[in-house]
Parts: sequence; structure tokens; C-alpha cells
Amino acid sequence: MPDANNYRGFMLAQSLANFRERVLKTFPERQFFHRTGGEVNFFVLGTKTQLTLVGIAGLLGLWCLFTLFNVLWGHNPLRSASQELRVKEAQYERYLVDARAQEQDARDLLVQQQQQFELAAKDFQDKHNTIATMITQGNIITPADDLETTTYAQTEILMSPTVLDIVERQSRTGFEPAPTLQTGTVLDASLVNLDIDQNRILASGELTIQDRIEFNRSIIRETGLSVDTILKNGADGMGGPLVALDGVGISIKPGEFLPRLDSIKARSAEVEALDKVMAAVPLAYPIDAENYVTSRYGSRKDPFTKRPTMHTGMDIASYKLAPIVATADGKISFSGRRPGYGRVVEIDHGYGFKTRYAHLEKTYVKRGQKIEKGEKIAGMGSTGRSTSTHLHYEVMFDKRTLNPEKFLKAGQYVQ
Repeated sequence: MPDANNYRGFMLAQSLANFRERVLKTFPERQFFHRTGGEVNFFVLGTKTQLTLVGIAGLLGLWCLFTLFNVLWGHNPLRSASQELRVKEAQYERYLVDARAQEQDARDLLVQQQQQFELAAKDFQDKHNTIATMITQGNIITPADDLETTTYAQTEILMSPTVLDIVERQSRTGFEPAPTLQTGTVLDASLVNLDIDQNRILASGELTIQDRIEFNRSIIRETGLSVDTILKNGADGMGGPLVALDGVGISIKPGEFLPRLDSIKARSAEVEALDKVMAAVPLAYPIDAENYVTSRYGSRKDPFTKRPTMHTGMDIASYKLAPIVATADGKISFSGRRPGYGRVVEIDHGYGFKTRYAHLEKTYVKRGQKIEKGEKIAGMGSTGRSTSTHLHYEVMFDKRTLNPEKFLKAGQYVQ
């Protein structure tokens, strides 16, 4: 074992001696002479000094290679400031992209909200126009009234005629408005309150309209005619889907009333058409004085021939020159004499209705003159084929005479 250690020690010493010999051979001591000013000087460059210089040169070479590598691969430590600048520039670009995306989102949201606002404004305007129409149509609703406490004025009825409804009408329910609009955007509280008020007005007006429609239709039915038959002679067409008024399953939350708005518009058009019809139906009494009926409509014994004849009107007696008035709005279609009738005034009321006032003593109107209901047109007399002072009053529809008493009876309901 000691021999082995000695051998390894010997080999190590031999290797070091060989390395030292190579180093000394490669870097032998060198003397450098130089002559300056006639003098010769020299200096010695030893092996250690040469090794030191070679080591320094090697380190400088490695540093140059490392720097060149970093320059070629973009990791030059000398350019750390530029690298940081590029990092910040990239961050700025990301911030800029995010800002542009947020701006675009804001613009899109603004466009969406603007469209929703324009739609809400259009809905408000549409309902406002409907309300305005309802106000102008015979004061269906009164905008100055308190919606919570006011009972809307309706036409007084002395004896209400029966309305022939198939289904009995029920009270309206389910009309509690919600606190917010369901339009996809949050609107100002004042707009919400406006929408709620509009819905209340429309709901109340809708009920009032329906009451007037049913009332007018029932009055017309009392005359023995149908509304459809009368409307065929006018320019007011009506129609549309039937929407129940019992309130069951119906919601009028803010922003959700619009589907019923078309129905309300249709009813408003219908009540307007029926109001025009009612103005044309001769429902008023033709004499503005004390009077009594002397002969009714229908078959009777002729006062002159004593034979059965058809009496096409109604005879009403009073004093001479008793005021005769128009029983509905219209236009004078004839004023003069006719055989058998004596002095006559005839009024065209439209929708196929005409009235005739005969045996007059005096007339106060001329052909083409417009007349309003209740306006004085003549004085009672006994001209023509007449036995004494009286008015022969006829109601005609589509060129055929009808019983005037039905119209007078129906007129009692609207006095």
C-alpha cells in the first residue's frame, strides 16, 4: 500500500515537472533590448509575467465573444435601457388596445341605450297621441282629473236598455303597475312615473270607451236597426281582433302596455264612428211644445176614405205654429210643397237616415242648409191632406219608412 502511494506521488510529481517543462519551453524567459539616445537598455519578461498577460488576453477574448453573442441574439447587457423601453412600449400598446376596446364597448352601449331611449320615447309619444285622441273624442277622459279618485263622466241614462252581451262583463283586475320599466335600460324615475300615469289613463279611458260603445250600440238596437247595417251607409269602417276587458291575465306593467295600445286605438276609432252614427240617428222629439199623439205608425183607417191604409209616419198634434225642430244633425234636402203632404221639410242626416216633417204652416229653412239637432225648422200647420193642425213625422232609412216611436223611445235614454 505504501508503494502504491509512493507511485502515485511519483507520477504526480513527474506530471507537474512535465507541465512545468512545457510551460517553460512555451514561455521561456525573454529579454527585450532597446536603444535610446545612444544607450542600450533591456528588460526581462519572465514566464509568470507572460502567463499573466496571456490570461488577461484570454479573458478579454472571452468577454468579446460573450458580447458578440448577446448582440447577435438580442441579449446585449449594454442595451438594458433599450430593452426596458421596449417592454414599456409593449405595455403601452396593450393599454392602448384595452382602452380602444373599452371605448368601442362604451360606444356600442351608448348606441344601444340611444336606440332603447328612442324606442321608449316613440312608445310614450304613441300612447300620448292615443290619450290626446281619447280626450278630443267627447271627453272620454279628463286629463286634469285625479286618476285615483275621479269617476269619469258618462252620459246619463233614464232607463238603461239591455246590452245583449254573450258573456257577462266583469270588473277589471290585475292593473297594479310595476315600479320599473322593462325596456332593457334604466330610465329616469320621472319617465317611469309618466309611463305609469299614461297606463292608468289608458286603462280608465279604455273602460269608458267600451262603456260608450256598448251604450251607443244598445241605443241603436232599440231603434230596430243594427250598427253594421247603418255603418254600411257611411265612410267609417271598423274591425280588428276582440280583446277581452275583464282584465284576467292582462298586465299593464310600465313598458308592457303597447300590445294593447292597438286595441285601444281600434276602440277609439269605433267610438268615434258610433258617435257620428248617433249624431245622424233621429232620436230627438220633433216638437218643442206641449203635444199629444193622434195617429201612430202602421195600418189605420184613412180619415177621409175610411178605408184601411198604411200610415207611414206618426201624427202629433199641438197648437198652430208650434215649433218643429230637427231630430238630428243633418242637411235640408227639400223645403217646399208635396202632393198630399202640403208644406214639407225633409232632412238628410247621413248614414241612410232621412226625416220628413209635413202639413207645416210655415218653414224657416231652405234647401242645402245645415241643421243641428234641436234647431227650429218650421211651424205646425194643417196644409195638404190634413183634417186639423198637426205634424206628420216620418223616419226613413235606406228609402223605407220606419216606426218613429222606436226612435223616440230610444231617444229617451240619452236625454
